[in-house]
Amino acid sequence: MNKTIYQSRAIQAVIVIITAILLLSIWPLRIFKETVTTSVGSPAEEMQAYTVNEESMVMQTIAAQYDHMNTLHLYLGADVQGSDFYVRILDKDWQQVCEEKVDIDEAALPGYQEVEIDVDMEVNALYYIIVQGDQSEIQVMSVPAAMTDMPFLGELYYQDASMDGMSLVADYDYGMPLRKMGMLVCGAAIIIVAALLLLLVKVIYRNREDKLITVEKAFKTVMNPLVAAGTLAALIATFRGTFSHYALDNTVFVISILFLSVILFYGINHSREGQNPVITADYLKSRAGDLFQSICIAGALAACCEYMSGLYDIHHAVAERKEMIWFALSVIAMFGLKDIFRVYNLIYLVAAGIAGRSYYQAHLTEDMDDLNRQVLKYTVWIAILLGFIVIRTVIALCQKKLAKPNVWYSALLLVFFALIIIFRNGRWWTVTMAAAFTLLYLNYGMWEHKERFLTNVLRGAVLQFVLATGYCLLHRPYVTFRNARYTHIFHTVTITATYLTMIECVAAVLLLTKLTKTRKLRDIWKELSFFGVVSSYMIFTMARTAYFAVGATVLFALILIAAGKGKARLLNIGKNLGLLVLSVIVLLPVTFTLQRNIPALVSEPYLYEIEYSMYCPEDVMRGRHADSKNFMRVGRFIDVFCEKIFGIPEGTFDIYGEIKEYQRTHQKQVASLNYVPSVDDLYPAKGSELLLASAGELDENGNPVDIPEDNDYTNGRVDIYRSYIEQLNMTGHEEMGAVLEDGEIATHAHDIYLQVAYDHGIPVGIVFALVGAATLVVSLIYYGKQKKTITYAALPAVITVAVAVAGIVEWIYHLSNPCGYLLMLVITPLFFMEKQAAK
Repeated sequence: MNKTIYQSRAIQAVIVIITAILLLSIWPLRIFKETVTTSVGSPAEEMQAYTVNEESMVMQTIAAQYDHMNTLHLYLGADVQGSDFYVRILDKDWQQVCEEKVDIDEAALPGYQEVEIDVDMEVNALYYIIVQGDQSEIQVMSVPAAMTDMPFLGELYYQDASMDGMSLVADYDYGMPLRKMGMLVCGAAIIIVAALLLLLVKVIYRNREDKLITVEKAFKTVMNPLVAAGTLAALIATFRGTFSHYALDNTVFVISILFLSVILFYGINHSREGQNPVITADYLKSRAGDLFQSICIAGALAACCEYMSGLYDIHHAVAERKEMIWFALSVIAMFGLKDIFRVYNLIYLVAAGIAGRSYYQAHLTEDMDDLNRQVLKYTVWIAILLGFIVIRTVIALCQKKLAKPNVWYSALLLVFFALIIIFRNGRWWTVTMAAAFTLLYLNYGMWEHKERFLTNVLRGAVLQFVLATGYCLLHRPYVTFRNARYTHIFHTVTITATYLTMIECVAAVLLLTKLTKTRKLRDIWKELSFFGVVSSYMIFTMARTAYFAVGATVLFALILIAAGKGKARLLNIGKNLGLLVLSVIVLLPVTFTLQRNIPALVSEPYLYEIEYSMYCPEDVMRGRHADSKNFMRVGRFIDVFCEKIFGIPEGTFDIYGEIKEYQRTHQKQVASLNYVPSVDDLYPAKGSELLLASAGELDENGNPVDIPEDNDYTNGRVDIYRSYIEQLNMTGHEEMGAVLEDGEIATHAHDIYLQVAYDHGIPVGIVFALVGAATLVVSLIYYGKQKKTITYAALPAVITVAVAVAGIVEWIYHLSNPCGYLLMLVITPLFFMEKQAAK
């Protein structure tokens, strides 16, 4: 930032950066869209009218021409009674994908009425467009249409009778990314304008003094106006009621916008005197392997998240293989270039490539779908990478490069690995975990940069969370009733809460480690912001068990990492706690506002299959209705939070009467407003068939039946624990679900200790508990020895405590669970306890 450049060069650099961003947005991101319109008929033709009301409807069948329909312009006659009508679209399976209530613009009659569709479609698939009155009567018009001229048109039906050779007079507007010609034209235009601007800058500064300025000044000159303009635009939109018409909502939105602008202005303009640049050419050159390893760790963690969100066994198979590919690459990142570029490696890769291709072709079948092809392809890649790693590992071991291990701890873990393989009871993930992490630990022991590993793990976790949250801000709306407890990138709150528990640990270690060195705001504002954002998403889950796990773990981290001794240490703990709380207070409204409003503006939501089945508010899923009551609101959030966390009856803070109104308008669909599906609701014992939970019971008049309040704070876990304990044995079970008292099969034990003992037998459960206790002890010893030389030496201890506490109430120990994956990663340095040199 302190590097000096000529002013003209700075301006030209900004032009180049903006040009690159615009070109990337055209391709490959393909953000910009174009509208393709297909017109059927016109007012100039002779038309036939059909009267449509509540009893009589018209249905037009079409084949989708593109993958997204924006709008439908339907031509109506002049004879109209009423104020609105309905347009519905059903897919080939007669499932409704769109329902739009259209206000009639009488001034435009006879003429086209715009119907906002905004739904994704399957190209060439059949769809049914139904027009029906709403206590109204309208005239829709049709014209003769030849199928040879418009092959996408199907039959037209009126009152269940086919109108042969006729079709509705309508314009179908499809939205799609710019096509090749559009991309070429726009790209060429952008490049030409950029070239002209670059030339203009050169001409201007040919006849005037070209002053030297710092990169920091150029950065501030560009970013300050952008932030100011963004703040002003957000405030104007809020005051105009773009997002809400409630005073409470808009008050919080305004406060959040001001908080965010202060953070951004501070981040741009704070003094950087004495701060050395982090990213330099020398750093990138010397740490390329570390950055690559962080990216691979992030990729593997993302695959773990994909596994946890998988609805079927095939989804899990794909995600597991993605995880292992990224994991293998993270191990290879520790290899030196001299270990990679060897003749025998080249020979192996050629032979393995030929063998892998032969295997792929031999097992590929014509009826294999995309997911199964991915499984086959990824399996081949894993085998090739595994062989590459094994060759290097064996050779390095023979060369005696392995550092002195922590014998007793290594032996204990090897015993555990052996036991979960011997008593695997049909499970193969235990074999994969033992083999994969044994290779990681061995290669770490032969790595010359061991002190960098925990930093790479932490950066990988941070990177994955940032990317996942960016995706949520674009595609995962925060809706008010059926998803009041926000699920982030997952489909259940339980998975979200356990994932965020791990990220919360990472954020706490990142911040508290920084606080041992400085409390200057300019040095810690990024870490404070990150902790506040992660904590905000954790609060959105309203998961009591997760709050308990996070609270216990953060308290442990506060005590462990605080600097000083005696009273000074206690004072530092208090100050650190105050900063943590302050970061949450500031970032909670900011995060809420961003997550509430940005997906509403983008209007490209992604829902899992389960979520489509559980709720599908039309104005959230289609159209840009940012002020819809179906998006989360402050009053609703407070009401649900107080009910879930403090047990205050729902409706106490329903200041706008939202619950009563929702019950009135949705009484036949919903009885429990806060329902969020859990894993047990969604899966049977084997987890491969999709089940849907009931939305509630209705009385004979169609009104919701009052459900007795469940005061079991453990959500039934005590009964599950009792069943698992009663059914423990010495050798384990093939199925992970125990038989409950009511005869049903539990999905899992909601406890890692019971689950391991149930899956593999009581002796293995005892060894697992011993491994956990030993890991905590060794991680504390490691922190005591390495805290002055290893930046994030506290990470193994903090993650271990988090998994130990969260594992009491949730099943989180699995190769493809983010919690289990991160735990097995961060304990890597514990196997080699030699003192690291300070670097």
